[in-house]
Amino acid sequence: MKLPDRVTMCEVGTRDGFQIEPDFIPTGQKVDVVDALSDAGVPRIEVTSFVHPKVVPALRDAEDVMARIKRRVGTRYAALVPNDKGASRAVDAGVEAIHTVLSASESHNLANVNMTIAESIEKLRGVFQIAGRAKLPVVSGISTSFGCPFEGRTPIAQLESVVRRLVDLGASAIGLADTTGMANPRQVTEVLEHLMPRFPGIEWTLHTHDTRAMAIPNILAAMALGVTHFDSSIGGLGGCPFAPGASGNVCSEDLVHCLHSMGIDTGIDLDRLVAVSKRVETIVGRALPGQIVKAGKWDRRYPLPDGVAARLPQRAS
Repeated sequence: MKLPDRVTMCEVGTRDGFQIEPDFIPTGQKVDVVDALSDAGVPRIEVTSFVHPKVVPALRDAEDVMARIKRRVGTRYAALVPNDKGASRAVDAGVEAIHTVLSASESHNLANVNMTIAESIEKLRGVFQIAGRAKLPVVSGISTSFGCPFEGRTPIAQLESVVRRLVDLGASAIGLADTTGMANPRQVTEVLEHLMPRFPGIEWTLHTHDTRAMAIPNILAAMALGVTHFDSSIGGLGGCPFAPGASGNVCSEDLVHCLHSMGIDTGIDLDRLVAVSKRVETIVGRALPGQIVKAGKWDRRYPLPDGVAARLPQRAS
């Protein structure tokens, strides 16, 4: 398997994860988590979302969070926006990139944002104009890129049509999202082999959910084709409230551990990242799906049981 020497990860837990927590997470705790992620060397963070507070009350403090975080050189701080009003707020708050999202599936887009795909594209036109004036890159995420819980597998031609419209608007990066964990490595390979030659110069990102324990295999398939940008969520937080069966995103520390075990650099301090995950568990008040927090790194060693050491064959000096 041909794999890259380095990948770039974008942490989405403080947005994708915190937005669906049943209890409001205090602003100070959100800021502490973002700062700790920065200190761990995370290169990109989707900090929050500038959506109407009535729609996502959990992120009603977006401006305050952006104002209070410590900006680390080497980390890019982004926010998700739904429309031109959100984009204006994000620009005023000092984001360094704007993220958008719509679905490749008409039914999911209607369930998620109460608009058809065409209506969403038109709504995003103003976002791209604002981002252009502010000279900010736009990363356009596409939910249900591989499958929809209402319609089944997403046809590649349908996905390509959505990608083309976003690229025509000015997207510099496209994020393919496996919203409910329906994708498999062969499908990921087929989709990327189809799309990547048709859109040269686009930065491709994979946004995976681990609903069926396929997130890391799908990431490995994308890496084999040269994709080097991936979203992840601390502790495996997250899910989509408008997609039945969706569970959390691929766990950040588990993915970093996997990559580092294979000699692939991320620029992230894994020990510090694990500490952030433990901190998030105390904030949300429950154990999270991540495995490295429980099992430790692959090179963890345990003391021998009583009596075993004396019976081990002696190695020749």
